[in-house]
Parts: sequence; C-alpha cells; structure tokens
Amino acid sequence: MLKRFTKYVTQSVAEMIGISVYVLADTFFISVYSGADGLAVLNLILPVYGLIYAIGAMIGIGSATRYAISRAKGENTEHYFVQSVTWSILVAVPFMLIGIFIPDKALALLGADAGLIGLGRNYVRIILIATPFFMSNYTFTAFARNDGAPSIAMIGSISGSIFNIIFDYIFMFPVGLGFSGAGLATAICPIVTMSVCTIHYRSSRNHVGFHWKKPSFRRFPAVS
Repeated sequence: MLKRFTKYVTQSVAEMIGISVYVLADTFFISVYSGADGLAVLNLILPVYGLIYAIGAMIGIGSATRYAISRAKGENTEHYFVQSVTWSILVAVPFMLIGIFIPDKALALLGADAGLIGLGRNYVRIILIATPFFMSNYTFTAFARNDGAPSIAMIGSISGSIFNIIFDYIFMFPVGLGFSGAGLATAICPIVTMSVCTIHYRSSRNHVGFHWKKPSFRRFPAVS
C-alpha cells in the first residue's frame, strides 16, 4: 500500500512540476518577444487561468473521485466520465463567448490599458476559446489516474508541457506568430495530454464507461 501511495504521489508531483516548467517557459519566451508589456499581459490573465483550472479541477477530479468510490462499492459508474466532460464544456461556454466577442473588454476589466489590450487581444481570445480543453484535461488525467493508470496520466501531462515549451518557440519566432503563437501552443497543450490519456481508455485495462446521461443542474454538485 505504501509503495502504491508513493507511486501515485510521485507521479502527481511530476505532473505539477511539468506544468510549472511550461509556465516558466511561457514567461521567458513572452518576455523575450515583447518585454515588460508582454509580462504585464500574462500577469493580468493569470487570475483567469487560475479560475479556469480551479473549475476544471473541481469538476474533473471531483468526478473521478466519485467514480473511484462508486466503483469500489460496486455501483454503476458508466456515466461519470461523459458527465464530467459535458459539464466542463457547458461551464466553459461563457469563457468562450467572452473570448470570441469581447476579449478587449475582458482585458480592460482586468486592468489593461489601450497598449496592453492591443498586444494581448489575440492571446486572450485564443486562451478563452480553448477553455473546454483546459477544463476537460482534468477529467482525462484524473480518470486515468483513478483507473489504475497514473503513469499514463503523468506521461500525458509531461508530454503536453514539453509540446508547449517547444512550440512556444516555434510558433512565436520561426513561424512568426508572436504573442498569438504563445497562446496557440498553450491551447494545444491539453489536447496533447488528452490524446496520450486516450491510450489508456482504448486499452483492455480501462474500466471507465462512456455512457451518456442527460445533465441535470439539480445534480451538478455531485456531477453524476
């Protein structure tokens, strides 16, 4: 039991370190490209990142925890994964609409002046439109981890972080997308992680069900 516990904790910490490293890489490349103004935009958007990740973690990790408990009790768990992804997408809709229609106003509300809005508009738009991926990412990794595949969840998170670091540079400089390239690399990062986690869901070791169940606002706190 101790060995198994240590394995899970170590791999979870490795995932968190990977995320921290790509955030540092984002900061470095953005500072090289646009200096203090770029860092100012990044710092303004960080609270929004935090909110997106917090909601995604609440839904994904909470659902995966209930899945593990219900499965141990021998209850039906076929709907938990799809419900978690569904709610992640539904909750992400307001963020997407803000990104599509009013990214300027969102930046202004966060404290940006006209110069920072001009610099960070497309970056913020890309990040907000990609909110469903950021939120669903927690569902994919948490369910894989709780279904006996913590190594795949760790590899997925680290792979996404490595992709982000490499393509931050490629998109920003050789491709010439600048600040928008940093947003694009970050937006694709969770897609890479989820793709790796799909290896487990397609394997014979998978116990996670994918049955549809109509979402209910009344039962949303339980995500069931």
